[in-house]
Amino acid sequence: MDFISNQKEQVEAMLETIGVASVDELFSAIPKQLKLQAPVFDDGLSEGEGMRLMESLAAKNTFPLFDNYLGAGAYEHHVPALVGAVCAKSEFLTAYTPYQAEASQGMLQAIFEFQSVVCALTGLDVANASLYDAATACAEALLMCLRLKKERRKIVVARSLHPHYRAVVEQFLLGHGVTIEWIPFTTTGQSDLSEALRLIDDQTVAVLLQYPNFFGIVDDVAAVSVKAKQCEALTVICANPLIYGLYASAAEVGADIAVGDMQPLGLPLQYGGPYVGYLACRQELVRQMPGRVVGETVDQKGRRGFVLTLQAREQHIRREKATSNICTNQALAALACLVGVLWYGKRGLQLLALTNFQRTAYLKQQLKSLPHVQTLGEAANFNEFAISFGRPLEEVYAHFRAQHIEPGVDLGRYYPELKDYLLVAVTETKDKAMLDRYVAVARALRL
Repeated sequence: MDFISNQKEQVEAMLETIGVASVDELFSAIPKQLKLQAPVFDDGLSEGEGMRLMESLAAKNTFPLFDNYLGAGAYEHHVPALVGAVCAKSEFLTAYTPYQAEASQGMLQAIFEFQSVVCALTGLDVANASLYDAATACAEALLMCLRLKKERRKIVVARSLHPHYRAVVEQFLLGHGVTIEWIPFTTTGQSDLSEALRLIDDQTVAVLLQYPNFFGIVDDVAAVSVKAKQCEALTVICANPLIYGLYASAAEVGADIAVGDMQPLGLPLQYGGPYVGYLACRQELVRQMPGRVVGETVDQKGRRGFVLTLQAREQHIRREKATSNICTNQALAALACLVGVLWYGKRGLQLLALTNFQRTAYLKQQLKSLPHVQTLGEAANFNEFAISFGRPLEEVYAHFRAQHIEPGVDLGRYYPELKDYLLVAVTETKDKAMLDRYVAVARALRL
């Protein structure tokens, strides 16, 4: 973002307007020892010198030289150029955070279309204007379930849910008098179905599963949702939205609420955020949905228009009646994902999902053929898989990074029993030559 400082005449005009004689007087309440010396005219760098300094610092970033196989919730996908072109339009880029009723029709329509896309992907009836990310979406969905099942106090969560999401869920539920039961995963990385069915009973508020799970494996979430319905519990599915291009939708596997992060469909990695969480549910649950919902209507002349239909936060209704303290949504990030989805279209999303599935399967199959490599189970994977090269990860990282490859995420950081396993993510950004190069580098680990 460009910065143009105020000149002396502008500063004096502002001081005169507010009735202050000098800048020193304006900040007289601040102790002198805390103030920095004001720069003089000849102090610092010129604009050109400053630009060259920043370019030299940027040149030290070697990330562009690396093939990136990191995933674990943030994925390197191609972002269509159209996304940046639309989001950079001033009416979107400079818009006031749209949580008030006076939000413009253009911004309201963009949010409405985003909600429509989320409903189309998940197969559920209604979606909100977006949440901060997948982690908070998981937590908000469970709080939503607690409001719907006030007499129950047990929540069942898969241990194969993203560790960061689990931590946020625990933090949000702290103080609500809730017991969290964890569904273990087997030695193949799949959630233990028999244990999941045992844990769900008539005291269960909801069950939360990831689709695919943290290891990229698609669990039998439909069987779990059937048991949940028998016990009148709610099923929450946290899904990478791209999976809906290839596998069954959240509605088709029996989910009552679907959450996740839209990042794979239009947002770059951008240092971990901001991203954009989504939340969709069945129509009968909408009154407990957090945040806000944009609706479509007509004006007095019958023209199509958009309004904030639901605003269930404490600023708009009595504090004790509020469903959430969410006061905004990730509108610009949601717009980026909306444009990305529309750019691909229905058929394009299916092909994108298939490409990710096939390239993941190809790399996994090629690595499995190496004698010193062990994968976590034989199940099909989507986007990522867990693998061990039979060496300490310190050696693995050093070996791959010497070849300018970031090989994956250390699973031992989150699961001690998976020490020396890497979580390897593969997307459409990796062509066959790049995948073959990864295999060649892995093969050399045994030499």
